[in-house]
Amino acid sequence: MTRRRRNTPKQQARTEPAGEAQKTDSSPSSCAPTTQYHHFIPRFILRRFQVGPVKSKTERQREFRRTGVDPEYVHYYDIATGSLDIRPIGKVYGVPNFYQDVRNTYNINELEEKLADLERHAASIIMDLHKSLPQGTFTLNRRSLELLRKFLFIMHYRNVSCSNTYFQADHPENATSRQWIESFMKAKDIQSAVEFWLHVLRYYLDASHSDIMRDAAELVEKYGEEGLQKMITESHIPPDLEHFPAYTYHTHANNYFFSIWEAAEGEEFIVTHNAFGLWEGLAGGSPDLHRIFIVSPRIALILRNILLRPEMKEFVKPLSLMSSLLNVNPAPPTPIYASGEDGVHINQVHFQSAQSMARYRSSQEGGNDSFMFKITKLSRPQTLELNFVALVNVKKTGSLTFLSRASMLRTARAFRSLPANFLTSQLLVPLIAQLTATMETPPLQAPVAVLDQNVDALTLVDVVLYVLLMQICTGSRQFETAYDRAHLVFRIMEKAKPTSFADEISREVEKAFKVCKDSEDGMSFAEGVSFAPLLPSIPNELSSQLFQFMIPCMSRLGAVMSGGEGILEELQDEVAVVSFLARASSSPAVWHALSCTSPQAPEILSRLFKKGTPADGCFVSFTRSMYRERASSSFFSSGFHLAYSLRGMCGMAGPTTIAVSQSYYQLTASIIQCLSRTMLGSLPEPYALQPRERPKARLIYKIPEEHSELLFSNMKMILRKSLPGYEPSPGGDTLGQTLQKWIEEMAIVGCLAWLGKHRRNHLDFILDGFLQGMNFKLFEDEEATGST
Repeated sequence: MTRRRRNTPKQQARTEPAGEAQKTDSSPSSCAPTTQYHHFIPRFILRRFQVGPVKSKTERQREFRRTGVDPEYVHYYDIATGSLDIRPIGKVYGVPNFYQDVRNTYNINELEEKLADLERHAASIIMDLHKSLPQGTFTLNRRSLELLRKFLFIMHYRNVSCSNTYFQADHPENATSRQWIESFMKAKDIQSAVEFWLHVLRYYLDASHSDIMRDAAELVEKYGEEGLQKMITESHIPPDLEHFPAYTYHTHANNYFFSIWEAAEGEEFIVTHNAFGLWEGLAGGSPDLHRIFIVSPRIALILRNILLRPEMKEFVKPLSLMSSLLNVNPAPPTPIYASGEDGVHINQVHFQSAQSMARYRSSQEGGNDSFMFKITKLSRPQTLELNFVALVNVKKTGSLTFLSRASMLRTARAFRSLPANFLTSQLLVPLIAQLTATMETPPLQAPVAVLDQNVDALTLVDVVLYVLLMQICTGSRQFETAYDRAHLVFRIMEKAKPTSFADEISREVEKAFKVCKDSEDGMSFAEGVSFAPLLPSIPNELSSQLFQFMIPCMSRLGAVMSGGEGILEELQDEVAVVSFLARASSSPAVWHALSCTSPQAPEILSRLFKKGTPADGCFVSFTRSMYRERASSSFFSSGFHLAYSLRGMCGMAGPTTIAVSQSYYQLTASIIQCLSRTMLGSLPEPYALQPRERPKARLIYKIPEEHSELLFSNMKMILRKSLPGYEPSPGGDTLGQTLQKWIEEMAIVGCLAWLGKHRRNHLDFILDGFLQGMNFKLFEDEEATGST
């Protein structure tokens, strides 16, 4: 389980010295500027996501003086607006005057300067960590580790959303500490929750890690851990406990061990507006198995609950733990005591109490200890899981930043493809669309041309492919079915050198593929995800049915099929079919278009895969989830919105083998065929003068419920009259009855999308006949009017 909560590390402050704070106004006095842009994600972290080369401070200042333009930029996706652009680092992930203490008349930006000093030291440590990646280990002395732990804690504490509520006396989450908050504010003449927040921030910044831990140890010695917890839960915190915030710091430090996670090769971590201190996982229903801090595209610093230390395994019931990160197994650090003593002896001598432990750690002897961390290299799925934690927690008003557009696109598509992420992932649809539109598509390999008569013929063909083709042509190599033969040729052709045989096939496949892709409305939720491969062998009857269907189909899609009677021409057509199907099966939009070309297509195509494809699981999981939530879900604005979403997730998620999805494809294909036949006649004006095809027509997905009901009822009435054997399903309480109604409405959405692209004037004529002047909008490229 992954959630956010107020009392966990979430966001960040600045990164540079005070001199690099973004100044928007300055005072004539020698005091600090009255207005500064204070980062809650430090600049030194944002620079690791920088677009273009990272410049030194001297280079940045020189360029700024020369151009007046901030020379540092990052990719920035604004979730609220759905816009992706490149913005200056100095203008993102910050708030003006966030840390200003107006009661400090001498220097209202003093806290910002203290934070800058802490960040300088943390930046140096994190830089050394990146240099150590090739070694796979990283060693820190105790003082550096303490400073880094303090930095991470303050990254949580300085969260923008916390500043107004962390010490708000009447906030529901502060019910157990309200009395202490009110008494403390009165004793210290603190006027607001923000002032209280700044007061405690000053304490954390002024005191060293050792000082804070000693203050906490005194509280533990006086009241005991159970006593302090009881004070919190029973709302009896003594008002004179000035250093009570030290206990929060102590809990954060003692309950988690520090680990370093590195992204898989070729993958990257992303940073979101709240990517510092997100908590993840549950233990016996209680939160905080992990606290996550993304510090670069390569490195995440993870604080892991001590329940997950190796020595705790025998005491913790596995079923009590819930986390998507349990398959990552970072080792706790290995302590290296300066005295040469082992950990057991140190514990026996020095750690008899919390105070004695704190005294040892703050002593010169303890300060000379060091800790060696093994850097945990994640696999690609593990890297994605960590990114998914950040994406699950993004807010509608938030943002995210990444280094590589290609890596971000892979991550977003993978996140979008999981049914569990359906609702949250809708926030990423504009990002996926913009990244897809700007990513370069590698050109098809040019066919080999014979430019010189003296060229060796063997350089123009692949020997393995040539031998196989010769064996087939001479009959020395036999196959059970034509499909089996074509599949083997296709597999070898994929690995072969360029040949004229393969180039002709690639050109025709590309033509058919493009027509299919252009005919869709571009709403596929899982584009680019790897799907189930085609079976290498199928029964002879299915093989015959497949080619009898697909060869004419590809011709209608614009591919030039040979249609010859020779074995090589026949084989080339069959390999073209297999090649097209392999490519289409990894493009959900194309697969959807192909499956809706004919009512017979779904039954044939579904048998080309093993049962249980990724799309099967997606369909079953999502529809069951929607069925369970159908009465309580407020996410969908109308039945049309639900049908649109179901079609995108279940009808356009790639190849399936289940009967429900086949029913959707068959009904959609039947409706389109029926409407195509009945729309050949002439139309009255003004419809006859309007364009018939509008390739860029795209359905909207949110319409009012009254429009949704009117649209579906009228379309079902039209289909009942024009589609032989069609009777609308009334729905019902069972899953089967509900699915049948959903299938029909998904198919109606599909045929409306097709009509909008290919028979737009006919659709306008139909809709104007029953909308009765309602203020109605069905497509994105038009204003709401009495007609569509």
